[in-house]
Parts: sequence; C-alpha cells; structure tokens
Amino acid sequence: MGNPGVEIQYVDTYELTRAGHEVSGQAAIAQFERLLEGLPEQADTTVEWVVKGEMDAFGQRFLRVQVKASPMLECQRCMQPFAWSIDSLNRLQVVNSEADLDAGEAADTDPDDLIERILGSQRLDVLALVEDEVILSLPYVPKHDVCPSLPESLVQEPDTDPARPSPFSVLGQLKKD
Repeated sequence: MGNPGVEIQYVDTYELTRAGHEVSGQAAIAQFERLLEGLPEQADTTVEWVVKGEMDAFGQRFLRVQVKASPMLECQRCMQPFAWSIDSLNRLQVVNSEADLDAGEAADTDPDDLIERILGSQRLDVLALVEDEVILSLPYVPKHDVCPSLPESLVQEPDTDPARPSPFSVLGQLKKD
C-alpha cells in the first residue's frame, strides 16, 4: 500500500480530484510530532497512506484517505504499552471556500450522515492530513481487550459467599405482596 522511496509532501487537491489521481507513500511514525504528544515511546514503525481524488456526477470533489498504522498507546487499566492497529478509510469533500466548510449542515441532519469537508488547496500537506486521520482514529481511553498483566487486586473474583443472601432477595418479596 505504499511506495517507500517516494516522498510526497504536498498535492494540488484541485488537480488530484479533477484527474482522479492517487498518491501513496509511507513515513516513519516519528515524523508525526502532534500524534506523538503524550504517547509512550514508539517502536520503529511506519504509517502507510493512500490519497485518491474523486469527482462525482455533480462536480463535487472528494478525497478518499486510507491510513494504516500501529502506534503504541498506554492501556488505562494496566498502564502497559500496547500497539493499536489502525486501518482507516475516510472520504472528505473538497470545498472552495471557508463558507462552504459549514454549508449544508442543517440542524435536523444526523451527525453520522455528515461528510467531513476540507478546504481545497494547490498545496495540501498530505502528511498533516494523514496525521489528522491517525489522531482521529485513536481511542479516547485506550485499553487492552484483556490486559496481560493486571494487578492481583483487579483479577480476584468478587465476594460470592453462597451462605450470604443477596441484597436483592428482599425486592422479590416486596413484589409478591
């Protein structure tokens, strides 16, 4: 999904969408300073990306952005680092002016139906766009599905003494009365 030897930094969104071209590449995760703020030390991994321009029958321009990465995050349960796999595909509408960025967002529109918009540019920083996509793909509270090394106090089963009655058994008696 990338051309390791090709170092593409800027693209013309108007030309890319008009011609339906695609650009791709990869970059060391260490290049993404905003992404790395507050994250644990990163492995020597790369971020792979593809940006493809599209134009629909109505002349609307879009960028299809695909990003693959595995940044190291810190689990908020066990506080251990782990790799978070990202395989993101997003479609962005390219608009001509700042006013067009908010156009078409009616109050009754479902937020899930809204398409993200970016301002068209003859010099769009592709790596900044890719970094944005990775940042938006990170979980708000990162954690393992199952932590490999939870502290003993969190692994123990709750107290389930069969001789002790359930505090909810009284509710069943109240319902019968």
